Amino acid sequence: MAGFSLLLYGIIQAPDRGWSDGIILASFVVASFLLLTFVAWERRSDHPMLPIEEFSDRRFSAGAAGIALTFFAMFGLFFISTQYLQFVLGYSPLRAGVALLPMAALMVLTAPRSASLAERFGRNRVMATGLVVIASGMLVMSTLSPSSSYLGVALALVLFGGGMGLTTAPATGAIMEAMPLAKAGVGSAVNDTTREVGGSLGVAVLGSLLATGYRQHLASHLGGLPHLAAGAARQSLGGALAVSRSLPSPIGRPLASAARHSFTDGMSVVFLAAAGVALLTALLELVAMPGRRQRESQLARMDESTLAMRAQEAI
Repeated sequence: MAGFSLLLYGIIQAPDRGWSDGIILASFVVASFLLLTFVAWERRSDHPMLPIEEFSDRRFSAGAAGIALTFFAMFGLFFISTQYLQFVLGYSPLRAGVALLPMAALMVLTAPRSASLAERFGRNRVMATGLVVIASGMLVMSTLSPSSSYLGVALALVLFGGGMGLTTAPATGAIMEAMPLAKAGVGSAVNDTTREVGGSLGVAVLGSLLATGYRQHLASHLGGLPHLAAGAARQSLGGALAVSRSLPSPIGRPLASAARHSFTDGMSVVFLAAAGVALLTALLELVAMPGRRQRESQLARMDESTLAMRAQEAI
């Protein structure tokens, strides 16, 4: 907890303080030390909370990576898209929440079918396909501008929901299948923890990249503004819009327009980078996650081992 808290603090505060700031660098160093110390402790413990050796099983490690990346994308999407809908397109908070429902609808439709698809085509192919679909949604989000309609957002949400439905259930199944029955609770805990870690990093990393891009694009439009107004506009899109409403119209309107375009320009870069990460993870899942034939042979070996144990108990 301490290690991840310092890591997230450094990522979130870096756009304000600068990535080379002493406090930011110190938080990264201490976070790395604490997390590595935790891993070393768990490897030596007789009763570890997190069995590090289980990550040598490709089902376990690839499943955890798939879930972490999926929730990284989902929470990052929520964080950025709600700002886009409210501050750029002018939606109310309620309307923005309703506008996100297509994503949930597609998850409800695809998630129950992912297990049968994994049995037929192999878990690795289904998860890789889901991540490619998520990357496609990110690419759609990267094309949005202040003049875009909701149809572009809806398409991106549909792709996100469909991709998450294809990825999450098989990844969870891989984690639970890799764990011995006596450690099923540990497998469930790891599954939940990877979701939380992925979601937290999604908000922190994508939010910080967006803030950095927004400020870089807006910097050239702040000349001539009062110091306090420029500082508030630089802090966030919401702050820029609030400042623009308090300024005379000939100054406020161009500032609001520049802030919206700066936000979408930064958003485009963020989602292009995130799409690249999703595609790399799809390749990782395709290579690392055992396919259908490998899984069948693993299950057969597990069945033989179980039968042997029962025979020894009978003797």
